[in-house]
Parts: sequence; structure tokens; C-alpha cells
Amino acid sequence: MKSKKIFVNVITGFGGQLVVIVLGIIVPKIFIMSYGSDVNGLLSTITQIFTYMALLEAGIGQAARNALFKPFQEKNFEDICNIASIARKYYRKFTGIYVVGVFVLALSLPIILKTNVDSTTIILIVLFEGMSGVISFYYTEIYSVILSVDGKSYINNGISLANRITGYIVRIIMANFGISIILLQFAYFIVSLAKVVFYNLYFKRKYTWLIYKKTDNSTKLKDRNSYIITEVASTIFNSTDIIVLSVFLSTQLASVYSIYNMIYSNIHLLLNSVYFSVVYILGTTYHSNIKKYAIVHDSFTSIFLGLMTSLMSVCYMLTVPFVTLYTQGITDVNYIYNELPLLFSLVQILSWSRYVSGNLTGVAGYAKQTSYVSLIEALTNIVLSIIFVKRFGIVGVLFATVIALPLKVLWCIYVSDKKVLHRSFLKSVSIIGINFLFFACVVIFSSQFHPAIASYKDFFVWGIIFTLLFSFLCMSLNFLVNRDCWIILKKYLLKIKK
Repeated sequence: MKSKKIFVNVITGFGGQLVVIVLGIIVPKIFIMSYGSDVNGLLSTITQIFTYMALLEAGIGQAARNALFKPFQEKNFEDICNIASIARKYYRKFTGIYVVGVFVLALSLPIILKTNVDSTTIILIVLFEGMSGVISFYYTEIYSVILSVDGKSYINNGISLANRITGYIVRIIMANFGISIILLQFAYFIVSLAKVVFYNLYFKRKYTWLIYKKTDNSTKLKDRNSYIITEVASTIFNSTDIIVLSVFLSTQLASVYSIYNMIYSNIHLLLNSVYFSVVYILGTTYHSNIKKYAIVHDSFTSIFLGLMTSLMSVCYMLTVPFVTLYTQGITDVNYIYNELPLLFSLVQILSWSRYVSGNLTGVAGYAKQTSYVSLIEALTNIVLSIIFVKRFGIVGVLFATVIALPLKVLWCIYVSDKKVLHRSFLKSVSIIGINFLFFACVVIFSSQFHPAIASYKDFFVWGIIFTLLFSFLCMSLNFLVNRDCWIILKKYLLKIKK
């Protein structure tokens, strides 16, 4: 039954995200053609800010998930209701802070962004975009957390997919008719309200035992503040690049960044949807058997880092040809930067090098220490981005990110291997090292081989060839370095077949 859940979670997460990616690729091109690079850069900047502002709630969500793993495993409904009640209280407190943040952004962005879009338009776009988050935090986030811990991420995936597809379709239709960007954002806000209805209906039918209890101010969610600090730092870290470009250079260059970022963030979200569909296995295994957990920990690292390295190798080969095709006919700003694929790829590979070990630092009780490292990482990125942006432009902000990332990678490996698993660094270093070695080989290979891509047909053909080739080679190396990984994977695959 557990394996069936995993399978359904992965299929719905991956398939749903794939559909969203296709629509997400179509929309920016339509926006650029209908409204220009300036407006697209503005929308991308605002969307990026709110996407990462939304991560602020993840501090509450991560604390709640870690607290819920054990009672769900023991089917202790009393404890589940208590923890859910505490988490919901924090979510609703946070909503008030979020509302203040929305209004501060609405009033400040027209002043600090370098754009030709008028102030009234910016304010209304910010308000409509922000109110979608307000609704989500107040009503639905606790539902999402409970479903993910219960192994029912497929419900979250389905609701999110329906909501995003509807939103994209509305945007595409309205943009094609040249309807005001303000009305377009308002329509998207209305669509987001449907999530509240779906979640409420599902929980009334399937979780009749979930009763929210009154909690006093002394009741705390363990490590909540540490997780919030970590997510604040992560928010600052991840939103630095596009904001620095919009403030110090122009929203047109932010548009350029957003097109490249669209490619890499979509790949990230695609793999992320699979990871968060099965991550509850890490939490439940840690609380049941630490020796078994170590094997699962390494297997997760090999599989997900290997997959990301394979995909980044494909992206490195094909990004510039894709952007060249994608931006044909757009002349208001130069979109071709040969240096960006390498930097964007390194950002993703470095980020995924710490995904599993970073999760363990929270589950094992090292959230507070990790939050300090996250703050140092974020501040390093901000300072270096501001220093480099004036001299190196769009390349400089990404270079700053690449420099800042290894700090937390090293910290998470240290905590997971030495403090929690009580072993040498050899296994982690060998898994991460083989993936960086493979990517380095692809970079060298690309300097000697340039595929001829003159159409989207050529792009898709080469995309399939490179994906199959790189995935086979990279995953084979990962299985060779970590042989337990193949045993674990085969075990779950056989259970799903049964």
C-alpha cells in the first residue's frame, strides 16, 4: 500500500508539473509579444518576489511536518489534532504579517524598480498577486501539510495542477486579446480562490476526525523560529538575483534573466514535485530505524542529485539554442548570453547536493544551527551580487550565487555524516563528486560538439537523445558509486508491480 502511494504521488506530481511547465513556457512568450519585455520583466520580478515570500510559511510547514511524522506513523489522532491546531494558529498569525508585506511592496516597488510601467499598474498587480497568497496561508496550507505527511501528495498535486492550468489558460486567452494587465492579474486572483473550496470539501469527507483545538500562547511548535529564519534566508537568497537586476539595471534585463530562469526553475520544480511526493519516507524511516535510514538517505541523494545532474547536462547543451528559437522576433533587448547556462546549471546541482542532508538537519534537531548558516549564505549572496552586478551585469549576480552556495552544502554534509549518522564523509563526497565529475565531462564535450538546431523539431530530437544518453551514463555512475541505491529502487519498483 505504501509503495502504491509512492507511485501515485510520483506520477501525479511529475505529470502535473510537466503540464504546468509546457503552459509556463508558452505564457512568457505571449506576454513579451503582447506587452513587451519591460512588462514581462516586471511581472517576473513581482512573481519571483511572491514565490519566495511564500517560502516564509515553509518554516511553519517544515516544523509541522517534522512534528507530524511520528504521530501519523503511530496513528495517534489526538497528537495529530494538537499539532495541526498549533500549526494553523501560526499560519493565521503569519497571514497578518504577510498582508503587511504585500502593502509595503505595493507602495515601495514603484519607487525602487527601474521600469517604464506606471505606478498605479504596479501597485494593483502587487495587490492582486499578494492576495492570492493571503488566501492560501489562511485557509489551505495546513491541509497541504497534513496530506503530504499522510503520503497523499497526489491530492495536493491534483488541486495545484487544476488551479495552475486554469490560471494559465485565463492568462493566455486574456493576453492574446490584449486585455489590461491589471484585469488579467485580477482574473488570476479569482481563479486561486477555487483551491479553498476543493480543500474544504475533501477534508470534510475524508478527515472527519480532524478537530482543531484551542491553543494558548505558551504552546509552541518545535523549532518553528529556526525554520522561519532558514526560510527567510532562503527567500532572500533565491530572490536576490532578479531583484538586484531590476533595482540596479533594468526590468528588461530582469526579463532576460526570467527566460533563462524559466528553463532551470521548471526543471527544478519538475524534480521537486517528485521529491516532495516521497520525502515523507525519509521522515518515517528516520524515526523507525537509523541504520536503514542511512541507506535510504544515500539512495535519495544518488537518485535525485543524479537526475538533476543529468537534466542540467541536457540544459547546458540546449539552453542557448532554445532561447535563440524562443526569442526570435524580439528585438527590444538582447537575450543571448553564452555564459548563463553554466552558471544556472551549477546553481541547481549545488542546491540539490544538499537537499537530502538539509532535510536531515531539520528532522534530527539541528534546525537552529542550520538557520544561522542559511543567514550567512543569504548575506554573502546579497553583498556579492551588488558588488558584481555593476561590473558583470546579469552574469555577476549568478556568479555571486554560485560562490555562496557551497557553504551550506558543506555544513549539511558535516551535520548529516558526523553528527547524526556518525560515519565518515566518504559516501557523501563520492556521490556528490561523481555527479560534478560527470557534469564537468559534459562541459568539455560541449566545447567540441555543437548540435545543429535550426527548428523546434531539431531541439526536441536532440533533447531526447541527450536526455536518454546523459541519464543512462550519469545514473549508471551513481549506481556504481552507491550500489545500495539500485537495491532500494528495485525493491520499491517490485512492490509497485505487485
